[in-house]
Amino acid sequence: MHEIAAGVVSGRDAEENDVPEHWANDIVLTDYAPELAFLPDLTEITVTALYYTGPNVQNKDLDVGQQQKLVDVLKRHEKIMISSGNALPPPAYGVVCDIDVQEHAPIKQRARRTPLRFLGKLYELLKGLLRAGLITFSDSPWASPIVIVLKKNGVDIRLCIDYKMVNAVTAIMEYAMPLRADFGP
Repeated sequence: MHEIAAGVVSGRDAEENDVPEHWANDIVLTDYAPELAFLPDLTEITVTALYYTGPNVQNKDLDVGQQQKLVDVLKRHEKIMISSGNALPPPAYGVVCDIDVQEHAPIKQRARRTPLRFLGKLYELLKGLLRAGLITFSDSPWASPIVIVLKKNGVDIRLCIDYKMVNAVTAIMEYAMPLRADFGP
C-alpha cells in the first residue's frame, strides 16, 4: 500500500471535523481497491443448457424425422454453442490483423453506463464469450465502449462495440477487389 499525503482542511470547525485532503497525484488505483465493487469470477465453468423444444429449434414445416435429425445435429455440436443456441465461429488460430493507425496515440474511451435491465443478460453473454475463448481480459492501451442493442424480438441483446474514434484514425487500405473469374470456375 502506498502512503498518501494528507492534511487537515482549515476552517472554523477544523478541530471537530478533521477531513483528510488528498492530492490527485498521490492517489493510485490500489488505494481504492477496498472501496470497489468487484464482479464475480467470470471464468467459472458452467454447463450451457440448450432447449431443444424451444421456438428457435422446433419448426412446424419439418416432419418428425427431419425435426429429430435437426435436434441430433444440434446435440452433436453442443460444445460449440453459447447459451440460447448461438453457434460459435470456428477458431482462427495464427491469424494476425494489423490496423494502421498512422502513429496515432492509443485511444482509450470510458465505458458507457449499461441500463440495469440489461446487466443480467450482459453478464451471461460475457461469461459465455469468455468461456468460449472469443474474448479475454485485456489491459491494452486501446479501449472502445460497448453498446447494447436490443434484438428484434425485444428481449435478447446484441453486444456491439463503438469503434467510431478508432475508425477515424485508421488508414484506409485501398486495393483492387479481385474478380470472381480470378478464383477459377
